[in-house]
Amino acid sequence: MELQQMIDSLTPEVLQRLQDGVETGKWPDGSLLTEKQRENAMQALMLWQAKYGDNQDHLTINRDGEIIHLSKAQQKHQFDDNRIDVEQQP
Repeated sequence: MELQQMIDSLTPEVLQRLQDGVETGKWPDGSLLTEKQRENAMQALMLWQAKYGDNQDHLTINRDGEIIHLSKAQQKHQFDDNRIDVEQQP
């Protein structure tokens, strides 16, 4: 399978597992990722984000291949904008 086909075939579940693995250094079963697995998982995530990602979290890659890095203040502002005020709900 070519790299582009592999990126195109990543399901949301697989993407989440790769992201969790990169972030925690562990697979869902608790086994540790090797350094090479972590590098490969990170590369796959970056390639997928560059092609399909619209989410501009703390660190992502947009569709133009540019790295988006939000400061803590920008993140806080973004979360405040998306916050649901429970007290005002009927």
